[in-house]
Amino acid sequence: MSRITIAQLEAFFWTATTRSVDQAAKRLHLSQPTISLRLKSLEAALETNLFDRVGRGIRLSSDGLALLEDAREVLDGVQRIASQKNDGRVGGRIRVGFSEGFAIICLSPILAKLHRLYPDLSPELMVSTTPFIEPDLHARELDLAFLVNPTEHGDFRLVPMGAQPTSWVASARWDLPSVVTPHDLMSHPIISNPIGSINYRQVRGWFASAGLSPKRLDTCNSVAMLAHLVNTGVAIGVYPSKMAERELEDGTVRLLNTVPPIPDTPVFAKYPFDAESPNARACVNTVREVLAELNYLTALSV
Repeated sequence: MSRITIAQLEAFFWTATTRSVDQAAKRLHLSQPTISLRLKSLEAALETNLFDRVGRGIRLSSDGLALLEDAREVLDGVQRIASQKNDGRVGGRIRVGFSEGFAIICLSPILAKLHRLYPDLSPELMVSTTPFIEPDLHARELDLAFLVNPTEHGDFRLVPMGAQPTSWVASARWDLPSVVTPHDLMSHPIISNPIGSINYRQVRGWFASAGLSPKRLDTCNSVAMLAHLVNTGVAIGVYPSKMAERELEDGTVRLLNTVPPIPDTPVFAKYPFDAESPNARACVNTVREVLAELNYLTALSV
């Protein structure tokens, strides 16, 4: 068997996770022919086809699927070795806040990857909406937080992660038009997160764009419960589109095509300037890696 290289495994891993040679090339800052060449070399070394052609796309073959987890473990090991810098090893306690909607979608793979990469790191997690997390972060009761639309603060660094696709979501039982305007929802029960949250501002701002206010606007501090109330048809609300994936497949809810649309919501890592540490850097880098694997967040508009 020919020698297998880290570069070949990277090309394979990112092509497999993004399901696209072009996206893998962008992720690795390489040309598409370079990625294709590395994949062919890897297949030749293993004497098997790792991908099957499906129309104009690709999918993992059975051998490719078997290789994926092994490739992930190798690349995780390389990242773990690279993270051990002269300024200290990663380990011990780190107190991390996560905005709830973002956490529902991303926290499981983030925590699993942290466990693999940094077995000596012990995250203590706080999950809530940004207005509830930020006071604890500013009081130094948290070391780091991943927040939706956080406020600026002179003592804290904001690191952009991307923008979270967000939509109006309604039970399929509601009889709504194909294109929905504030006039169409004004008389329906609406639910949002509490006053002060970006979710509340999104809802109020959307109706205000037409000079309107909803006749009924209830609030709930939990994004998960908000989504549950929407799923059961009690109210209509705004939350991350991916949270509705399973219900969309079941046909129990629909993402509303609205005018105006709901903008994607920005997600940032936030931590004190004077408290940057190997633990914080490890968390931020791991979250970036997981978001790239999930291909979840969109680019932040400038």
